[in-house]
Amino acid sequence: MGFSANHQQRIALSHFALTTLENDSLLFRCVDRRSGKPSLHKFINRIFCNYYDRADASIEMRLAEKRDAYQDLKPKKWPKEADNFINCILEKEKEELTRKMENLLSASCITTSNVISLNNETLKILEKSSDDKHYKNAPSRYIRAILEEYALLDGLMREKLYFRENIEKLENFALNRAVVEITLAGNSRCHRVIPVLIKSDIYKTHLYLAGISNGTGTEEKPVSYRIDHIDSIQCIRPESRLSLTASSLEKAIDQWGIQYLSSAKSCIRILLSQEGIRKYQRYTYQRPSYSSREGDAKDIYVFNITEYQALVYFFKFGADAVVLEPESLRQKFCRLYKSALLKYASSDSESPYT
Repeated sequence: MGFSANHQQRIALSHFALTTLENDSLLFRCVDRRSGKPSLHKFINRIFCNYYDRADASIEMRLAEKRDAYQDLKPKKWPKEADNFINCILEKEKEELTRKMENLLSASCITTSNVISLNNETLKILEKSSDDKHYKNAPSRYIRAILEEYALLDGLMREKLYFRENIEKLENFALNRAVVEITLAGNSRCHRVIPVLIKSDIYKTHLYLAGISNGTGTEEKPVSYRIDHIDSIQCIRPESRLSLTASSLEKAIDQWGIQYLSSAKSCIRILLSQEGIRKYQRYTYQRPSYSSREGDAKDIYVFNITEYQALVYFFKFGADAVVLEPESLRQKFCRLYKSALLKYASSDSESPYT
């Protein structure tokens, strides 16, 4: 029972799966420190260890779960007949799962194969697995099935799997309202926070930790951090009391968006041309809601949002959106547009970045 696996395994992948793994490796910062290229060895081991117990590719685990569920529903009056019926259902489901994996492995067009070094955790999982009979005792086929299945998941689910350990830690801390210190990628500063919930933005692009700041001598306020930006988590106090409730945090998320919780809000006035108004109506991604419209032509839009959100959304409008206030944001737009103009105005024969 179990796979007989060597440390080195040649894993053949479809172009789609390989591209997804490489892109996710870059997105989740799983890269070689010297070259900056995706570290496929590390990434594949982590995905396999984090996903094997949930993947349909682990056929025996899925069948065991289903058997347990059916046993809970089994009538006591005819136990033998019920067992026979359950066995028939499980046999059908095994056939369906096996067919699904065979189709997954045969339908995906193999474009390349890579020799991957398996770590000790991966090897232990393979040695204990009961799925060897479903994959001709070839660990590379089992690993490939899990990776191909992973590549078909949506982006949020893949992010949840890669950062599974951190997410489970934060969810446990949130149950008791523990105080934790987190550090973010590329920044050694510690952020003290009481985790409350983990949620995606409304566009389902990233996962965020939402909580209450708990720094020494600072006022409690809602904060959020992207899950893929969190480097380390350390518990400072196992329990705490909040003056702000979870419901008030949810209201703040609904009002501002989870990705903009941490930044200060300010009154931002933007003059839109007629084309700018049409763009505002068409461009719905990360579009902020205005609080009022001013001017004779009602072309001055007033927002109570963060400067960063205004920059992210309105910068692409170009001359069709002019920041009237605050002056700090107006100057930021000016600097960025001037910098771009200088790059375009440079000689074609010279690189604008030298």
